[in-house]
Amino acid sequence: MTRGARTSDERALRRGAGRYVRASGGGGAAASRMPNSRAVAGGVAGLARNFANQGPAEALRRFNLEGMAGAPAEDVFVALTDMLCPAGGTIDEAIARDAMLETVADLAASGVGNFDELSADDLCEFFIGVVSRSIEGKILNEVGTNAIAAPSDIAGVERAQSMLHDFVEGCVRDEFDARGTDLGDLDAAAVDRFVNDLYSAALDLVEALGDDG
Repeated sequence: MTRGARTSDERALRRGAGRYVRASGGGGAAASRMPNSRAVAGGVAGLARNFANQGPAEALRRFNLEGMAGAPAEDVFVALTDMLCPAGGTIDEAIARDAMLETVADLAASGVGNFDELSADDLCEFFIGVVSRSIEGKILNEVGTNAIAAPSDIAGVERAQSMLHDFVEGCVRDEFDARGTDLGDLDAAAVDRFVNDLYSAALDLVEALGDDG
């Protein structure tokens, strides 16, 4: 991982991520070490499901945020972050919170409008972003932030982080697409199972593609 960060070698970064998953005992074992991240992603998936089936206000009612249905989407998701993963707590809780906030920043940069104007695709992208960012955050935390901070210039650090993010997000997206599942079609009881399976499979793919690199 350090070599990849210092030289902007994407293959080395992928290999480091894959070896982290393998050292953790595989995708299922690595996913089991992310209970808060999986719970937060489940909350986002449940929100997307309820949004599609009941509308924006009802989707937010579960979090006592129904009054924000017409507010800017980024404001709603920041409030949702505080509900799902308040500041403080364990390292895994902090990883989940950072994943939410980083995905909110991505959403804001894309110029999405009010929450009640979001599409199913917008909510799906937000969900994939939260899963990807949390896995990326877990890898960096476990491997050590010094590895990714190895480049002497800010541009090098940002380039290494971007490459790792793109790799992890690609794995998450591939596994999500392979399931052919619309979050709105999930049964309420199946949300957690779907999320847990996605984390395990995406981490397995990180391991497999890392080894191929």
